[in-house]
Amino acid sequence: MDAKLSTLIYTLILFPLIGAMVIFLMPKNRSELFQPLAIFLSIIPFSVCLYLFSNLNSKSSYQQFDSINWISSYGIKISFGFSGMSHLLLSLTSVLILLSFLSVTDKHSRSKGFIGSILVLHFAVNGVFLSGDLLSLFIFFEAILIPMYFLMGIWGGENRRYATIKFIIYTVFGSIFIFIGTVYAGVISYSQTGTLALDYLTLTNLSFTQEQSKALFLLFTFGFLVKVPLFPLHTWLPDAHVEAPTAGSILLAGVLLKVGAYGILRVSIPFFTEGFLAYREVIAFLSVVGIIYGAIVAIAQIDIKKLIAYSSISHMGFVMLGISASTLLSLEGAIIQMVNHGITSGALFMLVGFIYERRHTRRISDFGGLKITMPKYAAIFLFTSFASIGLPGLNGFVGEFMILMGGFNTYKLLTAIAAFGVVLAAIYMLWAYQRMFTGEIQYEQNQNLHDLDTRELFSVIPLLVLMLLIGIYPSFIESYVLNDAKFITDIVELFTGGLD
Repeated sequence: MDAKLSTLIYTLILFPLIGAMVIFLMPKNRSELFQPLAIFLSIIPFSVCLYLFSNLNSKSSYQQFDSINWISSYGIKISFGFSGMSHLLLSLTSVLILLSFLSVTDKHSRSKGFIGSILVLHFAVNGVFLSGDLLSLFIFFEAILIPMYFLMGIWGGENRRYATIKFIIYTVFGSIFIFIGTVYAGVISYSQTGTLALDYLTLTNLSFTQEQSKALFLLFTFGFLVKVPLFPLHTWLPDAHVEAPTAGSILLAGVLLKVGAYGILRVSIPFFTEGFLAYREVIAFLSVVGIIYGAIVAIAQIDIKKLIAYSSISHMGFVMLGISASTLLSLEGAIIQMVNHGITSGALFMLVGFIYERRHTRRISDFGGLKITMPKYAAIFLFTSFASIGLPGLNGFVGEFMILMGGFNTYKLLTAIAAFGVVLAAIYMLWAYQRMFTGEIQYEQNQNLHDLDTRELFSVIPLLVLMLLIGIYPSFIESYVLNDAKFITDIVELFTGGLD
């Protein structure tokens, strides 16, 4: 990769952190500048991602573009790498960060702690997607917890302390296994190369026994699955979503859940393939349980935000099913669905935040007839609901269709059961829409609600455009995941042939 592109990619990592430092150092009496400055600072990484869309090198499976010596005597380096999958997830992150800042209300827009924490979160997430070694991956993975702790713990809802502690306990517990796996991989690397090199290129050339591969796969994958989250490691997610501020929920569902799936695709399967082949049926089974469980529990919810939280468990189950099936079509669908879920769930949580600002309630039964007073809001919510349940022509259909088609040859029965989750998704989303928006206005508080203003429309409309664009023209992003998916399937086929 040339020096110009390396500079641009370093900008994606460092610029959000520099922006956060600028916000934190600003005087409190200039609070009216926090949000405009954050929007400007977010446009820079967003512009870099747009520029990279015109670069063909970003469509490669993986390329390491730089390494920094950290502890030279032991060969420990901090490395950075890039691929089409990384590019898509970086672009998703930059879009959601920018739109989150646009959607922030006056209460949070004048808090430099809130604004700065989101920028630090942007830095950490970008670091994960650009990490080129296990050590930097772990460091950035842990760094995500710090801003999320403050976003939930300080600016969350009434039960924010319980939700924050639960989130931290679950995530740190999973991270312990990733850390142990990193140390174990370092020991193996030292025994074979004489150094503690943990970069992805070195790991590719290491020889793991079947027992080592299984152990390392379990260590890393367990930690990543907590973040996905896969059933039954999911119980932290609904509480975190309900108590997090709107911007926190947007980023939690839209970006942070993808970090776990990304780790499995980048680390667990390529390097510890024998372990993946030994346990992928278990992951597939738990994925389908999560699809059906999340959808059924979502139907029973009386809180619209909690309903969307459980729907995320169901949708991420589809992603994990596609990954575990490990066919080219299912892997492409899984990566695309990661992006699609980030767009639709981000939009849904944003819309819930808009109505909560007006009514200070999320109970579905407290609404009814909203399409009369808020027709724009009702139309946008319905459009986003259609995308979430996978209506043909919108983005949700593309990813789930590819996953189900690609996974059927590998897991016929499980895939057939998973397909029923699409029906359940239509039930919980459309039934919630019916109760909230149709019929007559039942409560006086809903009679004088004002429709979406210009700021809110500018915040959500770009996501609607992406839902339609990807749904009609999925090749728009498919070419960026093809090489990553092909790289994984080639490795799986190689090991399958070797085992046979």
